[in-house]
Parts: sequence; structure tokens; C-alpha cells
Amino acid sequence: MVAPIPRTDDPSRSRRHRHAHHWVAGTLLRPRAGRAMSGPPVAAWKAWLFAGWVIAATSVYAATMTGLL
Repeated sequence: MVAPIPRTDDPSRSRRHRHAHHWVAGTLLRPRAGRAMSGPPVAAWKAWLFAGWVIAATSVYAATMTGLL
């Protein structure tokens, strides 16, 4: 059973909790317009190779689950 969290008037969060909150928010929400995306671009052939692998793996999984393989 999940215990209820008591509500307080002064929600003081620790530094680690604030850091985790900012990390999760930054991961799930869109980046701000002024910020550049980090990381180099991915080559087109690598993206297509990955897409093909995902389609093949999903097809084999679906065929196995339906009894075709």
C-alpha cells in the first residue's frame, strides 16, 4: 500500500531533489528555443539501419507470439 505524503506549508526540497527535478523536467520537456541541441547529427544510413532492425525485430516478435514461427 502506498502511504500518503503529508502536506506541509513550507516544502523545502534538498539540493539533490531539486537537481533530480530539473534533470527529469529537462529530459521530458522540450528544450528552450535559445539552447542548442547537444550531440553530433546521426548519419542517414545509421538511422535507416536502426529503423530496419526495429521493424525486423518487431516482425519476428509478432510472428512468434501469433504462432507463425
